[in-house]
Amino acid sequence: MTVTAIESPQLAKSRLYTAPFLGALALGWIILEKMVAHIFLVTLIYVGIPSAIAYAVAFVVGLLGLVLVWKGLQQNEVRGTWMGFVGGSLIWVFWFEMYLHFIGGENNFALAMTESGPAYLSKTDLAALFAGDTSIPRPYFMGEHVFLQSSTLFCFMLMIYMGLNKDIRCRLILWVRKIFGLRPGKPTKGYKPQYARVAATELLFVNWFMYTLMLAVNDERIFGLHHLANYVAFALVALWSAIIIAKQFKQKEAGLAIRYAIAVGGVFWYLPEQMVLWEMFREPWVYYNEFPVTASAILLAYVGLMVFFWKTPVNPETGKSV
Repeated sequence: MTVTAIESPQLAKSRLYTAPFLGALALGWIILEKMVAHIFLVTLIYVGIPSAIAYAVAFVVGLLGLVLVWKGLQQNEVRGTWMGFVGGSLIWVFWFEMYLHFIGGENNFALAMTESGPAYLSKTDLAALFAGDTSIPRPYFMGEHVFLQSSTLFCFMLMIYMGLNKDIRCRLILWVRKIFGLRPGKPTKGYKPQYARVAATELLFVNWFMYTLMLAVNDERIFGLHHLANYVAFALVALWSAIIIAKQFKQKEAGLAIRYAIAVGGVFWYLPEQMVLWEMFREPWVYYNEFPVTASAILLAYVGLMVFFWKTPVNPETGKSV
């Protein structure tokens, strides 16, 4: 970003870079990314692309995401955050999600409700189900969901280890420390975070945590789709979302607005995902062939906000948006 662009009165004073617009746009970008991610996954998995090609594409695009995060380590706060979020999104979708799909597909540990309770379906059962056999119960977890659920302990342990870092600035971890009176030590003076790494890591852990929460409450062996605890969890997440969305709208700096929105969007996204499981609506970002106009608008809006935040005017001395 040039000094001329930074000093441009029209750009610097644009209302879009002030509260509440900045926070709202950042949150909109993160939520749109969730929709676009589904479009990518549905395309790779369900439109008939040969699996070898689909996994090869996923590997290459995920690698591109890793390169983006790496290149973003040396950028200013806004661009570093931008590259960390976009790169982290590509890693999550094309490596994490596609890898789970691969593992789940190879092992077929699908869970379904039978007359005797939850039970695993065999590969033969699944083949018959997909061939149109209506006598086979529909699984509520596919293999990838079972494997993701098994990673819950790893998610929590890694979050605990992150909480031991005295220089961590994650709002959730800071809140937990405050409640329990935990003090791992004084933050390092002059410590400058690598914003690309921070944004990518935050996206990974927020997505991971919310996924495992959703899997827990929807698992028929624990609670189930229509268990009271599921509705209570939905209400608590809705309340949590309302509180942090209100804080999101107060953000005044682009880099922080994006990073905060990663957490807010991750928490909020639990709500429409759960509503889909309750069959309250049909997702245009999954059934995009039925909603071409809406899906196209989602893609265009996502790209538009990508460009908007990439062009954010930045103070060269602080690395923050002006």
